[in-house]
Amino acid sequence: MSDGVLPGVEALSGVRIVDFSRQMAAPLGTAMLSDFGADVVKIESMPHGDPSRQTGKSFLGDESALFLMWNRGKRSVAVDLRTSEGMALVRRLVAEADVVVESYRPGVADKIGIGYEALKDLNPNLIYCSLSAFGPTGPLAGAPGTDPVVQALSGVMSTTGEVDGDPLMVGVPIADFTGAHNVVIAVLLGLLARDRTGAGQKIDVPMLSSLVPALTTRLASYWADGIDSQRFGAAHSAVTPYELYHSADGMIVAGTWAPDAWPKFCDAVGQPSLVDDPRFKTNLDRIEHRAELKEILVALFVKRTTAEWAERFRAAGALFGEVSNISDVVEHPQVAELGVFQKVMHPTVGELPQVGPAILMGSTPGSVRSAPPLLGQHTAEVLREAGVAEQELAELSARGVIGGPGLPEAASSR
Repeated sequence: MSDGVLPGVEALSGVRIVDFSRQMAAPLGTAMLSDFGADVVKIESMPHGDPSRQTGKSFLGDESALFLMWNRGKRSVAVDLRTSEGMALVRRLVAEADVVVESYRPGVADKIGIGYEALKDLNPNLIYCSLSAFGPTGPLAGAPGTDPVVQALSGVMSTTGEVDGDPLMVGVPIADFTGAHNVVIAVLLGLLARDRTGAGQKIDVPMLSSLVPALTTRLASYWADGIDSQRFGAAHSAVTPYELYHSADGMIVAGTWAPDAWPKFCDAVGQPSLVDDPRFKTNLDRIEHRAELKEILVALFVKRTTAEWAERFRAAGALFGEVSNISDVVEHPQVAELGVFQKVMHPTVGELPQVGPAILMGSTPGSVRSAPPLLGQHTAEVLREAGVAEQELAELSARGVIGGPGLPEAASSR
């Protein structure tokens, strides 16, 4: 057993990923894989590259803040996929790759010439991961879908919002986020299976089936009692108390979960008599009398500050958390202790904050390895590694087949 970090060893070192994905879900997944040592070569179509380079409302110079968030640790190759020469270059890269990731609508990658059927004979060991909104088959297979659309269709939106209000989107792109994580899982499972079988395979990651499992508590209740979607605002659907309350100077989340948590909660709020109150003795009792209990607690919580409640709840060992703004999270000491935020140097932006890996490996830890790339920043580097000669690089660049800084210029004719 290792006693610490193994110098120079990364969990995914030696794994080459050719990444055709765009926007958020799959690119965030490949960025997470890069954190643990995978060499992610991002193929960007000339002339504009990944559309997320121009997406959103916040920019650092010419760079979209969203693109910068989703593409750390990658090398960018800019190539015109509409040309036979561009496709030949891509095929050379795929032939030596372990993994291909793409996020086009089903059928689009096939039309471009980068679908699984076109690439598997070129590289039988290839793990081919395809993310789409709704999967490769079924009535919605070819339909466009983004995070809000998937949130709506998955049922997640119907469970989100105030009791008497309209459904709301979750405040973060949760469908994209779960899709990104399932891309990571899919790639790792594919590599593990290849180690055992010696063969590659195609893996589909539908965002819809990635998000539906988030309904675990709601599905459990629906299958048990047949009650359809309900909204509980900032309260938990299956246990109470467990919700948002206003303190004297802010907002907090506090509550119970396991049966032994109710006495701890009552201790924290200074109401030991509630423990054996027949209206509130069990979770089912408390759900039946939810409104009465909430009225009591709302009146209690506004009498103390958030800091005072934090001290009381932590002394009692009861569930408690302050409602934090983004600025609070960035400065939180626990977040700092976990190393959630890291910094890298970007060639045009300068020092750039990034969200580091959430998984803390003891011997082979991950880290943000490099800044998000400029468009075509690594075209010359990657193609040279693939054996493309200088004169060919120059000619391809002159004809607009490839792009990026550092490409050689074609020799002038005499």
